[in-house]
Amino acid sequence: MALLSIYTAQLLIVAWLLSRAFFNPLGQIPGPFWAKLTHLWKAYHMYKRDLPQAILKAHEKYGPVIRIGPNDVNFQSRDAIDPIYKAGRSMPKTIFYDAFTAIQPNLFSTRDEAFHTVRRRQMAHSFSTATVLKFESTFNKHLDRLFHNVEQSVGKTFDMKEFASCYAYDVIGELAFDKDLNTQQHPSRDNLPPIPDHILLGSLYGLVPSMMPYSMKIGNRLPIPGLQKLLASRRQLSAQAANWVKTSIEKHSEGDRGSLLASILEARDPDTGARLTAEEICSEAFAFLIAGAHTTSATVGFLFYHLMHNHDAAKKLAAELSDNLPLYQEGGNMVLYAGIESKLPYTMSCIKENFRISAVFNMPMPRLVTDPKGVEICGRHIPQGTSVSMLSHALHHDPRFWGSDHDKFIPERWLEGNISFNEVMPFGVGHRACIGRNIASINLLKVLSTLWRNFEFLPQNQEEILEMESVGVGEKKGPLLCMVRKREK
Repeated sequence: MALLSIYTAQLLIVAWLLSRAFFNPLGQIPGPFWAKLTHLWKAYHMYKRDLPQAILKAHEKYGPVIRIGPNDVNFQSRDAIDPIYKAGRSMPKTIFYDAFTAIQPNLFSTRDEAFHTVRRRQMAHSFSTATVLKFESTFNKHLDRLFHNVEQSVGKTFDMKEFASCYAYDVIGELAFDKDLNTQQHPSRDNLPPIPDHILLGSLYGLVPSMMPYSMKIGNRLPIPGLQKLLASRRQLSAQAANWVKTSIEKHSEGDRGSLLASILEARDPDTGARLTAEEICSEAFAFLIAGAHTTSATVGFLFYHLMHNHDAAKKLAAELSDNLPLYQEGGNMVLYAGIESKLPYTMSCIKENFRISAVFNMPMPRLVTDPKGVEICGRHIPQGTSVSMLSHALHHDPRFWGSDHDKFIPERWLEGNISFNEVMPFGVGHRACIGRNIASINLLKVLSTLWRNFEFLPQNQEEILEMESVGVGEKKGPLLCMVRKREK
C-alpha cells in the first residue's frame, strides 16, 4: 500500500510538471525544456555566472520569443521594448526585485509605483547633469590617483581591472557617503567590499519567485556555507553603509550640497516639501554604491579589453584624443567634462559600442502583465500574471538588427547610418531607468579620455579570448593584464 502511494505521488508530480510545461497558456512558446518545468533553470545558470550566455543561446536556438521559466517569457526584439518598459503602471516590476532590498525598499527595488514616483521626484535634481557636474572635483581627485597608479606601472605588467575596481569604489563611495575610502592607495580587489556577493544573492533569490519571500526569511537558518557567505556579505555591506551615512549626517550642515549625499540630504519633494529620513537616505546610498561601483569598474574593464584587442580602433581613438586634448600631468588641471563630448565623436562611438557588445547590467529585468485581457507583444498573446522580460545582452546581439558581425567591436557602426543610442539598453528603459546614468556617462568619458590620451595600453596576451561572468552585473572573467607606455607630446 505504501509503495502504491509513492508511485501515485510520483505520477501526480510528473503530471503536474508536464501540465505546467505544455498544457497552459504559454505552452506553445518554445524554450529550454528544464526552463519550462522550473525556475531553477535560471538559478542554475546564475549560480554558474553564465545566465546571459544561456539566454542568448536559447534565443539562437528557439527564436526571439522564449520561455525562461514556467511563467516567464523573454523577448529578443526591439519591438518588445515599448510594451514592456514604457507601459507605465500597467507593467509593474515583479517580486524579483524584492530580493535586492537589504535595508528597506529603494528607488531600484521598490514595486510600489506611487512610492517610486515620490522618491524619484525627491532625488531627480541630485542626479541631473547640472548637479552632477558640481561634483566634478570629486571625479578629478580620484581620477588623478588612478592616473598616478597607471603612471607608476609604466614598464610593468599590472591588472587594469583591479585598478578600475578601486577607482570606481572610491569615486562612487565618496559621492554616495561623502567619505574618502582611498582604496587606490594600495589597489587590490581583496580590499574591496563584497558587492558582487550581494548582487548574486539577490539574483538567486529573485529568479525563483515561487520561493519568495520564504527564501529570504529562512535563508539565515539553512546550513549551506555558500549561502551563509552571501548573507554575511549583505549584512556587512548594510552595516557599513548605515555607519557611513550616520557619520555624514552628523557632520552635514544646512545648505551644503558639496557631494551627492549632501544633495540628497537637502532634497525635497517639489510638491510636498518632504525630505528623506535617515533610513531612507541610507537605503538609497547603499543602492547607489551597489549599482554604481561594480557596473563602472566592469564597464571600464570591458572597454579597455576591446580597445587593446582592436588595433585600428585604438589608433583612431588615440589620434582623436591627441588632436583635441592636452597631455595631463599628475596633480595638474584635469580636462573638464563640459564641451569635450561634442569634440570626440569617435571616442563616444567607442563607449557606445562597448555598452552594446558587453552589456554590464544583464539581469532579465522582469515586468508583470496585470491587464486582465493580457497583452500583445511581438505578435504573441501574453496572459495576465505572466512575467515578461528582455535581456540587454540578447538584444544587443540580435543578428537581425546588428548583422552577422554583432559579436565584433566596431565603433564605426555608430558613425555610419542612422543607429540611435536608443537601440541599446545599458541603463534600462522607461520611467524605471537608471537614475544614475549621468554619473556613469561623465565618469566613463573622463576615465577613457584621460588615460587613453596619456598612455598606450597593450595587452599582456594579444590572443586572450574575452569571457564574461555575471552575477546579474557582468564583468570580464579573470584579470585584465596589460602594460602601458606614456605618450609623447
